[in-house]
Amino acid sequence: MKETKLQRVLFILEEFHKREDNILDAYDEKLLSECQLSSKQMGRLLDEIADELDSIQIIKVGRKKAYRLLKPIDLFIETFKNSNDISWIFNMAHDGDPEVFNELKVFTKKTKHVFQFHNTPFEDTKTFEEREIFKTLKRAVKNREYLKITFKGKEKSVDNLKCLKLIFMEGNWYLAYVDETEECKFGRISFMERVEYATKKEFFHLSSVSSQMKFLKNIQNAMTLYSVPKKVAHLKAVGDARKYFEKDMKPFFNTQKFKKTLDNGDILFSIEYTQELEILPFIQRWIPNIIVLEPISLKNKLEEHLQLLINRLN
Repeated sequence: MKETKLQRVLFILEEFHKREDNILDAYDEKLLSECQLSSKQMGRLLDEIADELDSIQIIKVGRKKAYRLLKPIDLFIETFKNSNDISWIFNMAHDGDPEVFNELKVFTKKTKHVFQFHNTPFEDTKTFEEREIFKTLKRAVKNREYLKITFKGKEKSVDNLKCLKLIFMEGNWYLAYVDETEECKFGRISFMERVEYATKKEFFHLSSVSSQMKFLKNIQNAMTLYSVPKKVAHLKAVGDARKYFEKDMKPFFNTQKFKKTLDNGDILFSIEYTQELEILPFIQRWIPNIIVLEPISLKNKLEEHLQLLINRLN
């Protein structure tokens, strides 16, 4: 009989591997008997495990809710289908399960006449892993440790940071961390000068950063701010940019929404943001084919940036 929560979780994970189809549900007689739980309690425990582990997928079997343990290559495919950034998936396969990486190597060999990579997918990870800082950060994230970090150009270190995730976005590695104000922030790893043990020597509990972890699932880039109400930018794509913002085109932001196509072919769309810097660099890359309609504060900030550029050119 499994009496503690840890014993129950370990038993359930073992049972996933024993089942031929890798599927369990909350009405499984063996689970209920060994764990001494009701089906309702078992359902809650399975939901918790699925929330914590990306390798557990919630599915429907008939009318019942069930849980499937994904095989390594299945997990890779599921992640690949829902990702906008291929590079970190290759890193995940390389650093994770050898079975995935071996299958991936065969896949890339067979299709080398189809795909071309200008940069080696593992280049960034290999470069950083050679540095002690990256190794320390990986350990801290894995073990939920506090760290003290000194950033380049800053005299004072930031102490007692909860290390949440190492995130690769927009071609750079970042550490997502929570400081003593409970704010979730991003620190670019290449800007870190020194990483040390924090004043707090204990480990932090995942429950203490549940809202911050939820926030990380919806970030758009390193400029997305935590606990800041979102604004909506109403934009118009004109000229050569229009085809990239049509209804069925892949969005550039996870909050990007197609609105409508005007009679002249221009496209109206919107993007949510927490601060101007979250979307201004993107808009500036599309000048003069993206026009800011609202809000006026974003429009003024864009004009301010353009005026600054004009002044520097004179």
